[in-house]
This record gives sequence, structure tokens and C-alpha cells, in this order.
Amino acid sequence: MFAALLAMAMILLGVSMSFAAKIRCPVCRQVFDDKVKVCPDDGTDLTLSGQVVEEEATDDPAPEAIEESPYDDEEDSGGGKYKRHDLGGDRRRIEAEEGHVYSDRYRRVGEGRRSPEATAERRKKAREKRKVEFDEKDAGLKSEFEDNRRNMWLRRRQRAFDDKLEAQDVAYLEWLSLWGRGAPIASLGARVSWMGEGSDPGFISGPEIDINILRRKIRLGLSTTMGFRILPDRTDMIFMEHVSVGVQLPWRFSPYLIVKMGLGPLASNRFGNDLTYLVRALGAESGLDCRVARSLVITPSVGYVRYVVDDAYWNSFTAKIAVGF
Repeated sequence: MFAALLAMAMILLGVSMSFAAKIRCPVCRQVFDDKVKVCPDDGTDLTLSGQVVEEEATDDPAPEAIEESPYDDEEDSGGGKYKRHDLGGDRRRIEAEEGHVYSDRYRRVGEGRRSPEATAERRKKAREKRKVEFDEKDAGLKSEFEDNRRNMWLRRRQRAFDDKLEAQDVAYLEWLSLWGRGAPIASLGARVSWMGEGSDPGFISGPEIDINILRRKIRLGLSTTMGFRILPDRTDMIFMEHVSVGVQLPWRFSPYLIVKMGLGPLASNRFGNDLTYLVRALGAESGLDCRVARSLVITPSVGYVRYVVDDAYWNSFTAKIAVGF
């Protein structure tokens, strides 16, 4: 039984060997055994580019299929190196003349392309190319880094300059808050003046509220005064509204000169009767706005005022001390 199986395996192996495929080179058209991996004529890789030939005819072509050619006698005459192979079947290698080497491989792919030296040269060129690309990229990155650093320094210097200007602006605003302003927006003070009667001076005192509309070189304001006229036998009450206009010098200690005009009632009790008189006032005043803090102003002032009630009038000295905001 074992001998029969062995004989059958040998038969199958022989049949497969007899029908083994052959490989044809696509360049020189030579047919080789499938064990040949590289064409010996032109170096073609047969495992990748070879054409499988299952069966190749070996019979000579019919005589009538062969046409006569004027080059048939070329082999006998020795006129050239090229040998026709359409008549002789397989192609035969022809030795080249001395001093001349011809190879289809060199014509197609170049001399020495598959040699180790050529591979090393290609790798060297590839390394040089990569180095050039790396150097160009590195130079570009360095240039970009330098540009970014330069721009960063420029922005830093610009920011420092802006901070300096801002600090100067803050200092200037602080200076303006102390030295560049004039009158305060509003102030509250106490005023004194006189309206004498007989031998009594008729001392008048009371609070006064000032509102300044224009506060720079031109000073325009409104004021309200509520005063009490103290006499030996009675106390009169005066309520007056004033309008003032003048000039001043804006500074931390700002002097000013204004003209004041006022109008208001005077309430009195004479001989048991309540009487009301209309009082008119006209005068001039000079003072000094002293800015002791950014929002605190102390203003002393002195002046002259003329009070008129019906046909009577009084020329009086007046003074005031006020605290402004």
C-alpha cells in the first residue's frame, strides 16, 4: 500500500514538473525557468515583471511561412553583429567586438544604476536634499523667530511709551485738579454786613449758598442769602437772591473779582406792626479760592455793598468765609 502511494506521488510530481510554468522576460523576450529571479541579459526582476508561459511551441515554423529576406545571408557573410532569431528559434547571445560593450540594460536604465555605489550615491543625494530642505526650513523658522522677537520688543516699547504718556496724563489731571481749576461748583458760607439805625450799626449775619455756573476765567454764579439784622428793640430778617459776574485766574489759589446784584424782602416788626420792605443790593467783591484738596476749597472774601430800601440806603462793608466742593 505504501509503495503504491509513493509511486502515485512520484507520478504526480513528474507530471507537475513536466507542466511547470516558464517565465518570459518582457525586455529581451527570453524564456527562463521559474527559478530564475533576475534576467541575466538586462537585469529585469522576473518575479515582478516576468510573463508566465505555460507551454511554448518548439516546432520549427513551416517552410512556406518563412519569407525570404535579403539579410538571410548576413550571418554567413559576417556583415554585422546582429543575428536573426526568427529562423533559428531561441535567441542566441552574440559576443561583442573587443573594445565595445553593448547592453540593453544600460540603454534603458543607465549604467551602474543597480550597483551598490549608485545606491550609496542616491542615498547621499537624498541626504543632501533633505539637509538643504532642513536648512531652508530652519532659516525660515529662525527668521520668523527674530521677526516675532523684534515685534515683541517694539510692542513692549510702545506699551512702555503709552504707560508713560498715561502717567503724564494722570499727573496732568492731578495738576489740573489742584492748579487748573477755578471756583468750586457749590459752596456754603457765612456772610456779615451792616445796616445801621441811629447809633446802632445794625449788624447783619447769616448763611449764604453759592452755585457757580462758569468757573474758569469768567466767573458766573447765583447765591442765596438769609440774614438777620439785629437791633436793640427788634430783629429783622432779610432774604435775598444775588447774581454775580466777574473774572478770575484759574489756579490752586485762584483770585477773583466780581460784581453782585441782589433783590429780596426784609421782614420787620415796628411799633407792634409786621412790615415788609423790598431791599435792593449792589456791590463788588474780591476773594481767593484756596484749593486745599482735590474737592475741597476754602474761600475768604471781602467787599462793598449798598443796600437800598425805598428812599433810604446804607453803604456797608461785607465779608464772607465759605467752604466749597
